[in-house]
Parts: sequence; structure tokens; C-alpha cells
Amino acid sequence: MRARSALFTLFGDVVRPSGGEAWLTALTGAMGALGFTPQATRTALHRMTTEGWVEPRRVGRYAAYRLTDRGVDRLEEAAARIYRLRAADWDGRWRLLIISPALAAGNGDLAARRPRGPRDHEFARALGWMGFGRLSTEVWVSPHEHGDRLSALVADHALVAESLPLLSTTDGADPQAPSAEDRRIVAQAWDLGALREAHAGFLRAWPVQAPAEQDDPAAAFLHRLRLVHHWRSFLFLDPGLPTALLPDDWLGGAAAGRFRDLHETASEPAWAWWEELTATIPAAAPLGTTPQDSPFARGLDALATRQPA
Repeated sequence: MRARSALFTLFGDVVRPSGGEAWLTALTGAMGALGFTPQATRTALHRMTTEGWVEPRRVGRYAAYRLTDRGVDRLEEAAARIYRLRAADWDGRWRLLIISPALAAGNGDLAARRPRGPRDHEFARALGWMGFGRLSTEVWVSPHEHGDRLSALVADHALVAESLPLLSTTDGADPQAPSAEDRRIVAQAWDLGALREAHAGFLRAWPVQAPAEQDDPAAAFLHRLRLVHHWRSFLFLDPGLPTALLPDDWLGGAAAGRFRDLHETASEPAWAWWEELTATIPAAAPLGTTPQDSPFARGLDALATRQPA
């Protein structure tokens, strides 16, 4: 676990639902419990500030960090998937994204092919985050509708691309009964065998019974953060395929249920520890309140909503 990644987990699971802002002292305290030095935390916060995810604010001699609008949007998008416990239904359509190897020049002409570099890998990672799978070097596929988010991603990377909605090979039949060709597309675009092993590994790593340290608020806080951090890694692995496209031996549902049960078991003592930590900072006013509702409270597809900072 790296400091920046751990901070994203902390902001997403704790800071965002409790107001979107936290004192630097509280952040370094929580990160210290995870084993990070204050310097490592400040360095990671500086990087997140430079990238536009958070912004600093001073209240007298105290410093605080709050999520920017960009940070809130990203973490709300992540929360919608982290706390979604069942796959979505399918409308029977595939969305193809065809990437041109050329860039759009300012005058509207196509520029020469550019060499591949870090931006290409960043773009591929972002598409994976959105649930796209790769059919070939320049052709990606998804069973989901992405709308403006996809257009913005393509524009941000200055690529020439065309998004094509295609009917499923069921050709108008029940989309919950996909054809052999649909399953071939899934097998080509995603390694579901590796993902099944990852879900099995999660189930092994997090046993059903709550560990004894759940009686200790500090231990519960660390337990929940590590749990969420592990589960958050599936955002880059699991495309969130509709139930109809999943194999019969799919373990994603069992893993999601385990995540929910352990998260809810740890939540009350974990929030108590965070409140105690923030209460030790004698600033003019608190920055947020502990949310009363579980992120799973509004159903299996819960999306934790943004609260005023």
C-alpha cells in the first residue's frame, strides 16, 4: 500500500461521506496508524493537490485538506461501484470504441501517428476503470452506456475516436439470454478466470468471522480501511459485467457480500475512533459529522451522495 493510494481510500471511505474535508493532523494520525510517516503523508497530499484532487485550507494555525469538485466526482463514481453489491441488468447492446492512431491537429487535419507512451497507458487504465475490455490494439468494448464521461476522456487525451452502439448478437431477443457470440466477446475482452481467482483470494484474505480486534476502535478503523483498500483494487480489475454475461461459477457476488458484512461490522467502532481523533484538534469548528447511514443503506446499488463541506 502506497501513501497516495492509502489517502484515496481514506478520503473515499471516511472523509468524503463525513463532509469532504479533514484536518491535516487527523489525516497524518490516521495515516500514521497505517504505518506512514507525517512526511510521507504530506508528500502524497502535495501530489494530490498538484493533480487537482484536493486543496489545502488554513484556519488560523491549523491546516485542512478538502476534496475539489474533481475529487468529489471521482470518489462518488468510485463509491457507486465500491458499494454496489450486484451486477446491473443488460440492455442487450455492446458499445465499441475505435481509437485512431492519429491525433486531431488544430486545423482539423489528422496529424501523423504518434509514438506510444505513458499517456497511452493512462488512457488504457482509465478505460479499464470505466469497464471497457480490449478486443484489439485500437478496439475496445463495453456493455455499459458511458455518455459524456467517455467523450470527456477521449477529448482529454486528444485522441480521435468513434463510439458505436451495436445490438447484441441476440438480435432483438431477450438480452438476459446472451448468445454464444456475446460470450465469445466477453472471453476475448476480459480474463474472467483471473478475476475469479482474485475474488477467491479476497474471500480467503477476509474470513467470515469478525476478528477480535473489532472490539478496539483503532483496530476496527485500520481493519475497515485495509478492507476497503483491498476491495477498491477491483475497480481496475472488475468491469462490472451484467449478470447475464457472467459465468455460472462467478464469485463476485459472494465477495461483495463478504465485503459488505465486514465493512458494516467494523463501521461503528471505526467511526468512533475517527471522531475521537478529530475531537483532539482544538480548532474553531468541526469540519464534518459522522454520516448516520451505511453506504449500503439505499440498496444494493447504493451511491453515497455528496454532503456539504
